[in-house]
Amino acid sequence: MQSYTVHTPPSPSQDERLSKAVFVRDGFHLVALIAPPLWLLWYRQWLGLALYIAALVLLDFATEIASFWALSIVNFLFGLGIALEASTLRRWRLNAKGWRLAGVVSAYDLEDAEERFFASLAEERKSANTPVRMTSGIPSIRAKSATPNIIGYQS
Repeated sequence: MQSYTVHTPPSPSQDERLSKAVFVRDGFHLVALIAPPLWLLWYRQWLGLALYIAALVLLDFATEIASFWALSIVNFLFGLGIALEASTLRRWRLNAKGWRLAGVVSAYDLEDAEERFFASLAEERKSANTPVRMTSGIPSIRAKSATPNIIGYQS
């Protein structure tokens, strides 16, 4: 299973935020390894692209000092670093634009992640309508059994 983080835009309406929610898969991104500039362009990572191009220009100047194979390995390592941290780069970008982390979901694919996230939201809304009883000033939802199933619990 894969984990996804769910991000919502800064919008006044909750329905509008949820309709524009973005699911970011955590993990390795093969496209970012094969073609880092294209991945950076696709996700509008302008600062990351500028830094990547600056690093390539520096590597081009280093061609006179090092061999072609050494520079190829360094270029591959840059791509590997971007591929490993691609999800983090997307989350940073969304956070910088004011998007908020709405949740984390474990799922088999994106469609399953969307189903699980929105089902959990529906469950939260449903449970918010359940009666709440007050016990010593602390609100608690009615339990199914009289004694909770907690290790070390003593009544």
